[in-house]
Amino acid sequence: MTYVGRFAPSPSGRLHFGSLVCALGSYLRAKSLGGRILLRIEDTDTSRCHPDNTLEIIDELSRLGFVYDGKVRIQTEHLEEYYEQGLKLYESGYAYYCSCTRDSLKRTPCQCVTRPPEFNRIPCALRLRLNERMPAFFYDVLRGYVACQSPLNAPTLIRKDGLVSYNLACVADDLRQGVNEVVRGADLMEVTTTQQYLSFALGAGYVMSYLHLPLVMADDKHKLSKQNHAVPVLDEGNCQEVLLAALRFLGQSTCGISVHDTPRMILNKALSSFDVRRIPLESGGDPLR
Repeated sequence: MTYVGRFAPSPSGRLHFGSLVCALGSYLRAKSLGGRILLRIEDTDTSRCHPDNTLEIIDELSRLGFVYDGKVRIQTEHLEEYYEQGLKLYESGYAYYCSCTRDSLKRTPCQCVTRPPEFNRIPCALRLRLNERMPAFFYDVLRGYVACQSPLNAPTLIRKDGLVSYNLACVADDLRQGVNEVVRGADLMEVTTTQQYLSFALGAGYVMSYLHLPLVMADDKHKLSKQNHAVPVLDEGNCQEVLLAALRFLGQSTCGISVHDTPRMILNKALSSFDVRRIPLESGGDPLR
């Protein structure tokens, strides 16, 4: 089976150093195995994402030397597909309609799952129905078997206002695009078993492989993110400097690589010595700050 990976940033801002680490890790992993690497823009949360950021991310990745396989998939161009998948989950019994609010769920457990079909005529969110098939652990390339707790409340798939959730869009796209290994930040480990279960519910014919990269931290408690005003990575240094810093963050050798090389040359040289076993498990600070 041909390896298929992806980098799937959310355009709530420009690329920061944490984004670059994920882009680099997913790219090197795929290309070192002779596989394909896809670019997907996860922009279903339209309150946070902006088309201008999508264009900037695509441009910055190109300037950094990344070349992706196939057409860039932009999720907001495919919303009807996610609604169809949501209906499929409801009709197969893996999802149900819910009128509960976040506040009401804090006070009283949801009872919507037991209500009759006529209830679905009022505006509702679509939630994933949890059962004993929910996995208790997953296998990670770096960490081995990782245990996960089941979510306390059934995850939302489509909000009452029609906004498609990250979990539904992400899993549906991974299956549609034939992705067979997900390389991403370690902050998403906690949703992995939920996504495995959702993948099963959507009819996946294979088990996804996972590789969770160390996080770039803004401080002792918070990861670097657009929400805490992370500096765009190409405002911290030129393409060569930030690529070398990201390679070191991932524990990779930079022997024979120079800041005078082009970004494409840096990536090609990094591929020749890439070793997934050198990637650290521990998170760390932004070395460019």
